[in-house]
Amino acid sequence: MAHTAPTVFGEPAHRLARWVLPVVLGLVYGNWVAVNRRHGGPITGSDLAWGVWSALAFVAVCVAVVQVTRRLRRDLHALLRAVFAGVALGFLYSQTGDDLRPVVITSVLVTAGVFLLLFYRFHTRADA
Repeated sequence: MAHTAPTVFGEPAHRLARWVLPVVLGLVYGNWVAVNRRHGGPITGSDLAWGVWSALAFVAVCVAVVQVTRRLRRDLHALLRAVFAGVALGFLYSQTGDDLRPVVITSVLVTAGVFLLLFYRFHTRADA
């Protein structure tokens, strides 16, 4: 007889979290993009618009990644989520106006780190 771990929340809470979490993360991300774009100056309408568009894009891509990764093998699942994290951080970092080289290096390192973390997690749980 297979033993399953008890869950803290039921299926309705998980279904709600699947949609609420990307929206909340998108709002934080969009605000962060707007703050990075203004470089300590006054708040402008273009910075706010850029933040709103970034938040909408983040939410859309995050929901798409969650939907697609459900059907993928563990390796590709880890890779897709890692690439999403690396690209999101790279775009966020690029809004600071810094040179492109540290942006790319940081993005690649974050992507590799997230991939290794998820790869380890998915392969140490046989039924993941």
